[in-house]
Amino acid sequence: MKNTWYSFSISDIGRKHSINQDAIYFDDVHNIWVVADGMGGHKEGEKASQAIVKLFEGTNFSNIMSERVIQIETSIRVLNTELQEYASNELNGQLIGSTIVVFTICQGVCATIWAGDSRCYKLNNNVMSQVSWDHSQVAELVRSGEMTAEQAAMSRRSNVITRAVGAPSELYFEHVLMPYSSDDIFLLCSDGLSNELSDKIINDDISEQGCTQETIDNLLKKTLIYGARDNVSIILISCRQQKAPDTQEEEIIESFSNKLNVLANSLFNKVIELPDYYQEMANIINQSVFSSQHLREQETQELPEHQTTSENFEVREVDAEKFTKGSASAKILHRLSKNYFFLSAIATLLIVMALLVIS
Repeated sequence: MKNTWYSFSISDIGRKHSINQDAIYFDDVHNIWVVADGMGGHKEGEKASQAIVKLFEGTNFSNIMSERVIQIETSIRVLNTELQEYASNELNGQLIGSTIVVFTICQGVCATIWAGDSRCYKLNNNVMSQVSWDHSQVAELVRSGEMTAEQAAMSRRSNVITRAVGAPSELYFEHVLMPYSSDDIFLLCSDGLSNELSDKIINDDISEQGCTQETIDNLLKKTLIYGARDNVSIILISCRQQKAPDTQEEEIIESFSNKLNVLANSLFNKVIELPDYYQEMANIINQSVFSSQHLREQETQELPEHQTTSENFEVREVDAEKFTKGSASAKILHRLSKNYFFLSAIATLLIVMALLVIS
């Protein structure tokens, strides 16, 4: 039996570098895809991106969206600590880092999680829109109105990243929740693609050829023609399930996605502590999933017959020869990831009962 979701991917060294610091991960069975871009200005950046991929390869992810998102975050925060310890012990404090963008589907809802300037796009009806927003100096200046998009394109600070795995002592993520339809195609890429090809060129190729290996190959070919000054990684993702767009569902999921943005900003500004952040995140995501399912009045195809619980999924500590083992912060995060689930389960039960009363 074919998977409901399918993908095509490629990662290339480009024309200017001697090593590929990008790394990709794809799992069409559990619906998780990742692009990681090792930071070119940092020594051994490829080890950071490869460590991210190794983490995903060795982790048994939950089939409940709220658990999955928190599991991804806690695991990468552990890796962030491990990379810093490795840099301190082996590289004399020289940073080792990587951007990350994750796209996953679970219980009928899509989630994008990222730190850095690797991107997620959504294409529907021949229109491409950027789902994520860059964590870079120029992008933040553009969002604040201090710089125009034209000035940003010419700025020498365009490659200065403000968030990445391994670089900061405290790592912060941002998220977008989305519904999907069978007309959607999702694109994950490193900036090696988006810096060389315009959105129009990318949009035209994908709109014309769809989610195919040929599309991936053509995008890479054009990137190489334009100079490919950086490593290039591309993943295209689409769905075989017939599912029409639903404007009401889009509005509902968007409202919960906005709440996640507010929550992420609260953590970034230290208004909320990490344990409370995880608990509130679980509540928001659980509400979005149940609201979406209640609207459709049936379980989605992605909802498994037997869901995992907080007792049988893991937050994995990186255990590679090149990195130090189990830090204290890793153990604390592991305990926190278990503690919040009991409260989350109670909150979820209350939500279901409320929906039944309303219906």
